[in-house]
Formats: sequence, structure tokens, C-alpha cells
Amino acid sequence: MGFGCLVKKTKKGAVELPVFKIREKLEECVQGGGRVLLKAPTGSGKSTGVPVILLEAGQISGMIIVVQPRRIAARLLAGFVARLLGVKVGDEVGYAVRFDACYNESSKIVYVTDGVLQRWLRDDPELNGVGAVLFDEFHERRLASDLSLARVLEVQEKKRAELKVLVMSATLETKELVDYLQPCEVLEAGGRMYPVEVVYRPPPAPRRGKRGAMESVPVWDQIGIVCRSEIMALGAFAGGGAATGPRILVFLPGAFEIRRTVELLERSSWSRGWEVKPLYSGLSPAAQTEAVSSGSAPRIIVATNVAETSITIDGIVAVIDSGLARMASYDSRRAIDTLIVEKVSRASAQQRAGRAGRTGPGRCIRLWSERDHARRSEFERPEVHRVDLAEAVLYLKSGGVGQIRNFRWLDAPGEESLRRAEDLLEMLGAVDERGSVTDVGLSMARYPLHPRAARLLEAAKQEGCVAEACFAAALLQGEGVFTRKATRAQKERFREEGDRSDFEAEWRACEAVEGLRFDPVRSGELGVHARQAREILQSWKQLCGLVGRPSIRRGHVDMEELRIPLGRAVLAAYGDHVAIRTSRGSLACRVVAGRRGKLDEGSVARDAVLLVAAGITEVQGREMSVRLSYAVCVEQEWLREFFPLGFRKEEGAVFDEVARRVVARRRVMFYDMALEDKEGGEVSDEEAAVLLSDHVVSGALRLKRWDAKVERWIARVAFVARSMPELEISAIGEEEKKLIVTQVCMKARSYRDIKDRDVWPALKDWLSAPQSAALESYAPERLELSNGVVAKVSYEEGKTPSIALKVQQLYGVRETPEVSGQQIQVQILAPNQRPWQVTQDLSSFWESGYPQMKKDLAGRYPRHEWR
Repeated sequence: MGFGCLVKKTKKGAVELPVFKIREKLEECVQGGGRVLLKAPTGSGKSTGVPVILLEAGQISGMIIVVQPRRIAARLLAGFVARLLGVKVGDEVGYAVRFDACYNESSKIVYVTDGVLQRWLRDDPELNGVGAVLFDEFHERRLASDLSLARVLEVQEKKRAELKVLVMSATLETKELVDYLQPCEVLEAGGRMYPVEVVYRPPPAPRRGKRGAMESVPVWDQIGIVCRSEIMALGAFAGGGAATGPRILVFLPGAFEIRRTVELLERSSWSRGWEVKPLYSGLSPAAQTEAVSSGSAPRIIVATNVAETSITIDGIVAVIDSGLARMASYDSRRAIDTLIVEKVSRASAQQRAGRAGRTGPGRCIRLWSERDHARRSEFERPEVHRVDLAEAVLYLKSGGVGQIRNFRWLDAPGEESLRRAEDLLEMLGAVDERGSVTDVGLSMARYPLHPRAARLLEAAKQEGCVAEACFAAALLQGEGVFTRKATRAQKERFREEGDRSDFEAEWRACEAVEGLRFDPVRSGELGVHARQAREILQSWKQLCGLVGRPSIRRGHVDMEELRIPLGRAVLAAYGDHVAIRTSRGSLACRVVAGRRGKLDEGSVARDAVLLVAAGITEVQGREMSVRLSYAVCVEQEWLREFFPLGFRKEEGAVFDEVARRVVARRRVMFYDMALEDKEGGEVSDEEAAVLLSDHVVSGALRLKRWDAKVERWIARVAFVARSMPELEISAIGEEEKKLIVTQVCMKARSYRDIKDRDVWPALKDWLSAPQSAALESYAPERLELSNGVVAKVSYEEGKTPSIALKVQQLYGVRETPEVSGQQIQVQILAPNQRPWQVTQDLSSFWESGYPQMKKDLAGRYPRHEWR
């Protein structure tokens, strides 16, 4: 291996990694307990150095697996280590990512994604031939990494004590993880960090846009301003003739912002002589490698958070950080995917800044304020709390985990998220009503895909449309074929009469740009994104190979002939995405489970009676919106065939919210959504009264004569019920109120019939004649005091009755008045009618409170009597 020179001595051209300073401690820990938690900052060399240390120590019997959260990191790290060792990628050092593997049985170090490790554990639960598993960048807390770590620890404990497990991160909350890994050794390595000057440059104040509204300055414009300043400062250095020219690394939330920034930088005169390279996960491996490769020309690398960790980029002298990341999350309550731009944590910002100090002093310009930075969360939220758990649950159940809630979770997921994941799997047929995995579920678990996509491919086998369904699955995993600026006319060009799904036009668009050899200019004229079309077709071929059709060709696809089978297959996977438009001509739709969204304007389903939206995504733009995309026209009979338990008929009275009246309805329901809703038939008085009263009690309708006087009467009844139970008068609670309101609504059919009705007859009927007499006697509305003054008694639910009088009206009343033998509350008012004192002990007031009151107020109100 020739890497030892980097450990034992430094020679010309070699890089001495800081992590090698703890080599002996690391070897001792690995040889001892077999579990190590290593915290090492950016630039320490943990991703590349630790696997080699373990290999050279000769203590590991078997393959060393290094688990990475991203495919780009796995590929680039494997190439970097292979070059340093002087070997070819795929021999001693290799990698394995989804749809791409480059290693052999004799490989010593293999970089894999956490998803690949999950599949290896599924196919070989004991990981035979593997000697060590290293979890890198674990601070990102990806769900797949959490699950894989738990499974690997279980293998180590129960079957393979010799298996070594290392967890590595630059920034990590270690206490919780130490407890989880026990028994384990904790190590910390230093980094190779030069000083980094951090500058905060918050965005300028919003400016008035073309339409007069206040608009924030786009992030790409902010990047342009800062980048120009940095290039001017680096002017002399940029032309210095170094082997690797200076690099400016820009962090942005997503591909859209990157494309806008790249366009701005490439057309700016001040950036001439600088290469501009994008870097994000959707690029081809060749484009990713080109962005991080060495070269003497100065370069601006515009990246997402894929460049935050693991990837080695030499020559970075400045980092410009937007402080944002586009986070994919899942709203389990509404069962929709969300794609929202969020602020990165302080730990993530620290990682990004560290990129500028790996090869020399650098600068980090943060496009937010220092105060904003202090308010940010310290670490990112673990994925287990923000993503759809269906794939994880199916993975665990298919792996033999019977009780999901008893699994060895590092962070236990929320009960609501688990329940919704289990409901989805049952809907897909992956588990039965007892939660056990079905044969269909076991077949689905073999795919490295979300259960929906796996169900789509399984259904396609039955329907005979595998190639077509593979394209639909590839499209749903990609970013779409059409550009953001594509007009409706450009999209309509690829649609044909008789189309039943939006997938058909996208397929024709891919065929068209493939015929143009994916020329970006000519493709753009058609409104099609050449790169995305190429990637979707590549993914399509990979999926075809996954289902046993590796030799499929474009000529084997017949979207027109297989429209019906494809629609049925999509329905099988997206039964809970069934939608109907709210009205004819409208793009607004109601979706199963009480959701709402807007159908894409050019969708072929815009005139359909019934549709399935394979994509339901909440997107943050100028405002938050729920977008329904990739729609397929479906038939009601298909729903009955696939989901018979979801159907029911309802006949009876319903309240029409628009007309505000009770009508008879016959409805065909699919789960909670009405597919058919017809009016007709008779409604009984009792049904109508109950429905009207429900809406009155909920606050949707208001009885004008149910006023404060009514509420006081109810409070009087409650007082007598509480103070004199021997009278057997029941208090009027919420249920009793509803019964009274129902009585008020009898023989009515609409809100117009009841809004002005007198409610007192129904209230008086609630009490018998003797009870009404007792109410007047024991809870009087007015009370005559010993001095002859008559006071109005106030009653409130759960409170002591009270009176409010000016102090002059209380002269001569020495003892506190009583109602039903209970002393009431006396609110003593000043001459200006404002409360002075509240008491239930008048005698005490006359002795001590009144003298002070007279002293304070007599001079201010001399015309009033003061005794």
C-alpha cells in the first residue's frame, strides 16, 4: 500500500493528516472494546485517514466499510483515497451507491451510502466478510444512518463480537450518543485549521418591486455583490500562478438558486477569468468531479450543502454562505411532502466556515446578522422527526423487527408519524391489518425505493406496463423534464389527444431532446431541460434493470397503448392521493384525508372527473402553496377494485354550508371524500333540528335572541343547583344547552328559520313550575337591602353572586347581604362608578376600609354625602 509514508514521515508532496496523531490511541480502542466514538473537526482527515489507519494496523479481518450520507461524497472520497494509495478505484478501494457500484470481493476499503448499507444488512444480516463499519458525518443524523447503526450494533452484540464499529463526526452532541453506544471509547482528534475571519453581512432592506410591492433582494443578487468584492480583493493572488488557483465556495439552498447565481456570475464582467462551476447532487458524476478538481485557473464553486463535509476541495480562500438549505420534510398530519428553505444550524454554519481554513487563512462571509446567528438552533433536527417513516418501517418489518416501537431507536419517532406510516403501508398492501409483512411487502422491500415507488413497480408487473411505470418512478424521483420558464404552449406541444396522464408528455419531451443529442440550447427552445431529461432517462434504465428488464429500449415503450394499465398501476401506489376538482373549470382540488391543493395548470387531468396526483408537495415561494402534479385520470370502478374497504354509501340529512340549510343527500364516499353527492328526499324534523343545533353550538350559526340575559338565567340555575341540591334542579351544561337549542330548532330547515326565534319558551320548559318558583325565590334577579335600596344581582358560572353599588347606596347596611343563605360579593363603587373595593365582609369594610376611602375621596367629591 504506499500510504504509510503519510503516517510515519512526511515527504515532499505528501499530506500529513492530523488524525494520524491519535493513531496509537485509535488502534488500542479498536483492539479493545470494538466501539469508538471519534469527534474530529473539519480538516482532520477522518474520512480518508481513519480507514487507512485501520487497514495498516492489520487488526481488521475483512472489508472496511465507510458509510457516507451522500453519493457524491462516497464516490469522490473513494477516488481520493485510491489516488493517494496509488491504486485503481474498484480494486483495493471502491464505492457503492444506488445504481452504481465499483468494488470487488477483494476490496479492502469501500465507501458506501447509508442506503446501500441498509440493503446489505437486508441481504446479509450478519455482514459476512465485513470487518469494520465506520459511520462518517454522523452529525447529519440521517434516518438511514440511524437505522443502520442500530442494526450493526445488534449484529455486533448477538452474532459477531469481532466486528468493529466507529462513529465519526466533526460536530456532534456526544453525550446522548455515548450512552447509546455503551460500552464505547471516546476519542477526539485535532484539525488542521488556519484562522478564518467570519464577517456578517445581512441582506439589504426590502426594496419596492415593479408592481409597487416591497420585495426582498434575491439571494443570487446578494451573492453577486459579495463575490465581486472578494474577487477584487483577490485580484493579485488570483493570477499568482499557483498549482491550484484560489477557490471561492458559495453555499446556496438548492439547484434553482445555484442556476440563477451561475448565470449571474458568468455574464458579469468582473468575474472574467474565473471558472464558475455548480456542485449539487443532481449533477452527473463527471460534472461533480470537475467542480472539485485541481487546476491553476481561479474558480467559483456554487454548491448546496453537499460541499459542507467530507469532500476535499483544495485552495478555498473564501466561503460565501447564504445560511440556507432546502430541507425535504414530511408533514405526517396532512400526509404531504414539504420542500421549504430553512436556516441552517450553528453547527452547520461552523462546518461551512471551516472550508475556508483548510489550506491557509481564509474568510467566511455570512449573509445574515450576528444576532440572527445567535438565535439559530445549535444542531440540525434528526431526520427521524421530519421525514416520512414508511420506508423505514417497511425496512424494519421486512428485516424481522416485529414491534417497531421497541426497536433500538437513537431518537424515538413520534407516535403520530409511526401510525401514519403503518396506515400507508396497509393501504399499499405491504402489511396486513395486524401489521405483519405481506408477500407484496416483502417484494416491495427489495427495491431501494420509497414504498410508493416500489408498489408502483409491483403493480406494473401485474398490469403489464413495467417500462412505462419505471419512467413514471424515475420522473417522480427527479426534478421534472420541463424548465421553469417553459410556457404552456411549449408543454402542449408534447401532449396528444387521448392522453390520460402527465407522464405521457414528459416521455415525448425526453424522446425529443434525446433526438437532439441533449443539446441544451435546442432543448431549451422546446422548454425542456436537457440535463434533467438525460438524468431521468438514465434513472429509467436503471429502474428497468432493477425489475429485471435491463435490455429495455425506447422502442419498447408504448405510453399510448398502455395508458389504462399505467393509470391503474399509479392508482395502486397512490390511492390516498385521489382527488376531485372543487368545481368545473377550477384547478383547485379536494384530496383524500381532508387535504386541498392546486393542480398544475397544463395537466391533462384538468377536465377529469376523478384523478390521482402522484406528487403532492408544499412549496415555499412568495407564499406557501400545495401543488398537485403528475396527475393521472382514473375511474371510480378502479377504486372499487383496488380499495373496496374505502367505499361506503351515505344517505341522510346534511347541512349545506353555502345555502345554510338542511337537505337530504345521497353520497358515495371514498374514505372521507365524497365522489358523488346528490340532493333529494325528505328530512325529518328531528334530523334537521339536530344538524342545525350542532352548527349553533359550534359557533357556525348564531341565535340572535340567545343573549347575555339567557346566559345570566343559566348561571342562576347553576347557582341554585350548586347551593341547594335538595331542590333537585340540574345545572345546564354543554350537553343540556345542545338539547335546549335542538328544541328551539324543531320544525326548522334553515338558518333563516331559527336566527330570530324566541329561545325563552324552550328555556322555561327546562324547569317545572315549582322549580321556576324556587329559582325566583332562591336566586332572585334583584335583592332589597336592609336600607331599602334594590340592587341587581349578577350571576356568573362558577362564581359567587355579586352586587355593585356606590358607597352612598350602602349606608345603613352593616352586614353582608345573603342569597340562599350565602353571603354575596359586594363591589363598592366610588362616586365616579369605578370599583374601589370588593368584599364579602361589609362590617370589616365600615370599620377599616371606609375611613380610608372617605379620607381619599371626600375632598375630590364634596357634593356627595360622606358620613
